[in-house]
Amino acid sequence: MDEQLAQAVGPGIPWSWLAVGLVAVTVATTAAQTTIFGISPWMGVLAVGLTFILAVVAARVSGETGIPPIGALGKVTQLTFGLINPASVTENLMTANVTGGAAGQCSDLLHDLKTGLLVGASVRAQALAQCLGVLVGSLAGSAAYLVLVPDPAAMLLTPEWPAPAVATWMAVAELFRDGLEAAPQGALTASLVGGLAGAALAVLQQHLPQQWAAVLPSPVSIGLAFVIPAWNSLSLFIGAMAAAAATRAGGSAARRLILPVAAGLVAGESLTGVGTAVVSFVLGRS
Repeated sequence: MDEQLAQAVGPGIPWSWLAVGLVAVTVATTAAQTTIFGISPWMGVLAVGLTFILAVVAARVSGETGIPPIGALGKVTQLTFGLINPASVTENLMTANVTGGAAGQCSDLLHDLKTGLLVGASVRAQALAQCLGVLVGSLAGSAAYLVLVPDPAAMLLTPEWPAPAVATWMAVAELFRDGLEAAPQGALTASLVGGLAGAALAVLQQHLPQQWAAVLPSPVSIGLAFVIPAWNSLSLFIGAMAAAAATRAGGSAARRLILPVAAGLVAGESLTGVGTAVVSFVLGRS
């Protein structure tokens, strides 16, 4: 079966390609941080290096929950650079964006590769398509952003563009600038307790017998529920319960329909949100 699968997906990515790509991306990313935001080169390289460590975490979380923890991983970078250079808000935000964005893309890429594996797509062709998508997507995304939000300083953090993620990242950067004493009371203790609890659950899942490990709560899912909006967590819970009930009632037929229905709901909501923003922008200009 493995040989048939390897023949179906074609040749993989040579290590030489990965090495060249790694060097090129590191140089380009560091140069962008240095020239655009004034970040020192060694800090830019450190941000890229930290990305690979957190990409492993992102891959695990995404594999268990299906949600890339971009914001949470960005906060880890903010913590690192906040301790190194707490006075620079720009450095804190931009290095965190490098890590959070790249780790999130790692999770999305794993989803794409898994889909390609299931349908027998060529791994090498997918890699080339991803590179093309990075180029086209960055240009198209930047252009769309400039059209919809031409004046970020005045438009973001308003009722029309609340940008909750922006507010969260800015609050963390300002916290390190002002000192950890400005954190809410008990925040550092809660972080320590959460880290120890997550580590303990992960160790127990690896060493307990299967029948006991299966009933332990997932530390990744619990942690993710704390860092995403509550309505997202409730939606995930309701959707999971509905999927379990449908599978129990409809068997294999319902199981085949769950993913298409869920994907349609997610895509429909996203397209509706984009359409609403475009209509509001056009009406506001007229």
